[in-house]
This record gives sequence, structure tokens and C-alpha cells, in this order.
Amino acid sequence: MSKYTEIIYPKDDQNEYPMKLSTHLYKRFMAPRFNFESSCKILDIGCCTGKALRLFGELNNFDLYGVDIRDENIDDITFKTCNIEHERLPFPDNYFDVVYSKSVLEHVRNTDNFISESLRVLKPAGLFLGLTPDWNSQHEIFWDDYTHVKPFTRKGLRDALRIHNFKGAECEYFYQLPFLWEYPSLTFLAKLVALLPESWKWKDEEQRNTKDRKLIRFSKEKMLLSFGVKRGE
Repeated sequence: MSKYTEIIYPKDDQNEYPMKLSTHLYKRFMAPRFNFESSCKILDIGCCTGKALRLFGELNNFDLYGVDIRDENIDDITFKTCNIEHERLPFPDNYFDVVYSKSVLEHVRNTDNFISESLRVLKPAGLFLGLTPDWNSQHEIFWDDYTHVKPFTRKGLRDALRIHNFKGAECEYFYQLPFLWEYPSLTFLAKLVALLPESWKWKDEEQRNTKDRKLIRFSKEKMLLSFGVKRGE
């Protein structure tokens, strides 16, 4: 595990969020699209330790591939190093059914290379799925991670996918609150909670797993969920 991962994403074995997120994204975007009687290939750009890939792998018959700028010494997935800032992804054209990325695009200045390479390695009708912080709701903490270099708004990220000719490209606000994924009609509650003072959010490890503090923080700080499909060739 890299030092970056240890500091920015402290280990929390009790946190069920990653599994809930993978399950939600799989059920919403992947299960309706693909026939999993045959294997499907999924690439995670910025896969870090490969945790998200393994979780997707537990849900169905995926062949797992990951790239990262750092060598994470991963031996149970097909892993390659790549600097997506200026390099081509080390895979052939039309290779993957899904390209996934979470909390990576904000670390890359060259958005065009990131998106065009994602498009290149996708098969026709392949799915791009990405998550990045929403600038409008996270601008006060965005630069707390010194490796962040480029913020995004909902319109900006949506337009980037459309300019690169993704079919059905959209970008929506995404709350990191699993109960809202199951009951989206309750989103108004998060909007009300978001009006509470900033000082009520969790800010340190002692408060990290306090449910009320997490509810406040993730009602205030939204993500951007972007998605689109490669057009048939």
C-alpha cells in the first residue's frame, strides 16, 4: 500500500460503504447491460490497491484490470502502471466492456487524454462510469488533498463526455449516502441537513464513524457521477 493511500484513505475494516457503492453501481448500470454468462472485462483507472475491482468481481463474472501511476504490487488482478496525464492506456482498442474510475479525474490536468483513452479502449456499446468531487459543494476542502489539480462542475464534466462523442452522456449529483440510493425520494432530507453549520461535519478520525457527523458531511459534500456509452462502430 502506498503512503498516499495510508494518509488520504485510512484503513477502516468496519466501513461497509465500498461494497454498498459497488453493488449499487453494478445493479444500476452494469447488470441491465451485459450478459454475464460470458466474461466481461472491466478496467479501473487509478485502481490503487484494487479494492473496488475485487468488489465488482465478487458481484459477477468480470475479468479484472487496473492501472495506476504508482506500482501497487497487486498480484490478483491484471495490473499495469500508466500515467494517464500523457500516456496511452496500455491496452488495445475496443477491449473493455466497462471503464470505471473513482476520485481520479480531479488528479489529472489532461482531461482530454483521460476521456479519449477511456473511449478508445472501450468496446462499442461499452460503458464509461466515473465519480469525481463536485466543485460547487466541495470547494472549501478540495485543495486539502495536495494532489488535486482540476475541479469539475456537473455541466463541465457532462459536456466533456459529449464533446468526446459518448452516447447518452450525462453527469448527475451523487450523495455518498446509501439510503438515498434505495430511496431517492428522501433526497430532500439531505438538502435540509446540508443547511446545518459547516462546523458540525466530521473533521478527524475520532468523529469519522459517528453516524450523525457522516450524515451531515455527506449531505453537504456531493460527488459527480458521470456516465456514457461508446457508440457502435
